[in-house]
Amino acid sequence: MNPALRRTGIIALILLAALIAQSTWVSFFHHDDYDLIADSRTLIAEYSVPRGQILAGDTVIAQSVDVDGDFYKYERQYPEGDAFGNITGFKSFNFGSSRLEAAENSILNGSSSLLAFDDFWATVKKDQKPGGNVVTTIDPDLQVTAYEALADTGVKSGAVVIDPQTGRILAQASYPGWNPTDVSSNDGDTATEAWAAINDDEDNPALDRTGQEWYPPGSTFKTIVAAALIEDKGADAGTMVPAGNEYTAPNTDHTITNSSDQCPEEQLTLEQAFERSCNTTFARLCVEELSADDISHMAEQFGFGEAFETPLETLASQTGDISEDAFRAQACIGQQEVRETVLQNAIIAGTVANDGERMEPQLIDRLTDSKGETVQNGDEDSAGRVIDGDTAEELRKLMEAVVENGTGSNAQIDGYTVGGKTGTAEHSDSSENRLPDHGWFHGWAMNEDGEPAVAVAVFLDSYGNGASAEAADISGTLMEQVLEGGGE
Repeated sequence: MNPALRRTGIIALILLAALIAQSTWVSFFHHDDYDLIADSRTLIAEYSVPRGQILAGDTVIAQSVDVDGDFYKYERQYPEGDAFGNITGFKSFNFGSSRLEAAENSILNGSSSLLAFDDFWATVKKDQKPGGNVVTTIDPDLQVTAYEALADTGVKSGAVVIDPQTGRILAQASYPGWNPTDVSSNDGDTATEAWAAINDDEDNPALDRTGQEWYPPGSTFKTIVAAALIEDKGADAGTMVPAGNEYTAPNTDHTITNSSDQCPEEQLTLEQAFERSCNTTFARLCVEELSADDISHMAEQFGFGEAFETPLETLASQTGDISEDAFRAQACIGQQEVRETVLQNAIIAGTVANDGERMEPQLIDRLTDSKGETVQNGDEDSAGRVIDGDTAEELRKLMEAVVENGTGSNAQIDGYTVGGKTGTAEHSDSSENRLPDHGWFHGWAMNEDGEPAVAVAVFLDSYGNGASAEAADISGTLMEQVLEGGGE
């Protein structure tokens, strides 16, 4: 072989070996650096065009604002403040995203296949393009009313308002709330300071108390117990049930009492016992008439055990261990291990109002392209029939009695049929020191034509005396706003 050619071949082999070595070194030891560069370029591209809006009706609750930055042209802002932070969540290049910003990210950042023909040439060239919009079912005025009513109580709290016939969520308020604007800031120092503040806050304002947390439901759980008794055992509003002001379940020394000795009779009708919220009645029924399977099955029919996606994820409500008589007696008055979300309690009320048909909860009205043209409508799906129409009718009699004559009178609305159930739940801290009682109300109202128009659940954390009455009052205010045309 020609010596010059041999030398050229050797040099080529050496260079090839060096190239392979360099490539291997980069792949194994410096790939993170190159990934970081690629990620930075992706972020710069994403922030070079406006991310889509999130809206409540016509009100913009999340938007991208042109700040003409050196690297990031647009910045995410939340103009409506604390009342909507649990809905929108945040979008930050420092800390990621949450809530709707995360759940609907592909629409908002323009990458969804639903937007393939929005800015067609950008799609062909694989360029970054403006995001589409997410229009929620939230009524902005109703949301603000709910948030301000909760704020006025001064305690951590949540409220959900739904349309019983469609499952559309009209309000989903959590207090305390937060404004995600600073966490989403393009300024690193501002975002980091805001992130630290929100994580250090003992009240945890970024937590959505309507679906990301659960609580003992107190006497609102008696709605499920009554449903099981009517549906499975053939009872009705006039059925005679045991009463009395004390009851001790088998194999326990704990005596269950009523809040104010309001059920001294040996027997009452089911309607009277429900109206007066007789703990002794419902505890005894769950030992002597209803099995653990009866209660668990009815709770599951109403949605217990399901992590609803609206598309916001929620905790699944649970009955806990109700295998023993003593456990079941406590569970059937909403104590023991029963835990429920505010959203779940609104769904129960809505199902009763809707003649026993449960609708899937839905937060999305429609998705649009960057020009506002609809590319997909939100679903209105039925989860099936939970109870038959006759059972629902009997339950409505019980719930109407609570509002007309019982503990839920604060929820009354002139000219409309309203039903509901109050609840007071005992709870303790980690050292078993009793805390002020939780307060609940869940209920519904019919429109002027007698059709189910609105269902609601309100929860007040550790409110103390008068908790359930205050929850009923807030519920009445919210339902009236819907009925009078202030909510969609």
